[in-house]
Amino acid sequence: MGDVANPACAEIGKRLKEKIHEMGLLCDAFELIEASNFEQTYNNKQPAFAYYFGKENHDNCDKEILKVLLENGDAIIPVFFKEDNFDNEIPELIRQMNGKPYSSNDVDKFVNYAFESLRLLRQTRKLFISYRRINSAKIANQLFDALNRCNYDTFLDDYSIAAAQDFQDELNHRLSDCDVLIQLYTENFSNSKWCQEEITNANQKRIGVLAIVWPGQKLDAHNELCEKMLLNDDDIEDGLLKDGVIEKITHRVESLRARNMAARQDDLVGEFIKEAEKAGRQLVQEYKYLVEYDAGKPKNIFIPAVGVPQSYDCYNSLEFKEMLNCPNVKLHLIYDDLRIKSKWVAHLDWLNASLEVKTIKKKDFAIWLQDN
Repeated sequence: MGDVANPACAEIGKRLKEKIHEMGLLCDAFELIEASNFEQTYNNKQPAFAYYFGKENHDNCDKEILKVLLENGDAIIPVFFKEDNFDNEIPELIRQMNGKPYSSNDVDKFVNYAFESLRLLRQTRKLFISYRRINSAKIANQLFDALNRCNYDTFLDDYSIAAAQDFQDELNHRLSDCDVLIQLYTENFSNSKWCQEEITNANQKRIGVLAIVWPGQKLDAHNELCEKMLLNDDDIEDGLLKDGVIEKITHRVESLRARNMAARQDDLVGEFIKEAEKAGRQLVQEYKYLVEYDAGKPKNIFIPAVGVPQSYDCYNSLEFKEMLNCPNVKLHLIYDDLRIKSKWVAHLDWLNASLEVKTIKKKDFAIWLQDN
């Protein structure tokens, strides 16, 4: 909506289609609606995410459509283009929405806003920085501050682990819940026992790794699957990364994050389907969940939870029951419990006795499918 002639509209639309394909989602499950055909194609029973492209003196553009979307509670992101010009470009009707200034470099971020709102990508944006203190503590702190300003929840051991905590247990738990591991691959990085353990754990959990490789360094065998970003000598000044390098890192992280979360979900779903086939049970795979039918009616729904499940994930899962209009269906979150703190796993097991939505650990897939 809004100024759809702005090149940003075409850029976002093109990248949306590309990312739907990259994430392995069904293309025919999505429809891109323009203001010109809104009345014919919009369905208020389906989830929607709207972009409004701002322009000065455009206050009444698509006003009636905005009223419909607001009434139905659909998410709208106001996109503006001149710094400190939000009120002049965005209609008063949606100025209460948190808008974002647009840059072509941020197109992945704008696409991910839609995926997060549609719950195809979780809204929490979690990163983990792996580094050697002796080589790169100053840059790790710089990157931590910069990423947090970009609305990432970033783990850095010096800041993120409270006193008197089991350091390694907490570190593994937070790594299990991150979207991307950022590795500061400095001199002798591969000689660090802890850094090697972090990359091994990331590979086991299928977590995406962005290796920021210092000049003159060569990745070892543990890092063959990493996405690489090679630094030059002039990328570092006075012991810190230049602003342009920080910006490049945030763009690479945003792109890798969506692809990685989709791959981890596919891996979890594939493992559950494999165990279900061994147990002689038939599942139907939808684009966000698995369904087991009994006499033509949904009996069980299995929803993949990437990372560390929260009670709020259980709450959100109730929407599937409403969507299928089947009050008797049983809901389950499936998750990979590897490296998650034992107390957290025990907490989820305890919640199973009280909540309608149950959790199933990956190591228990086979047993659960045989016994239930």
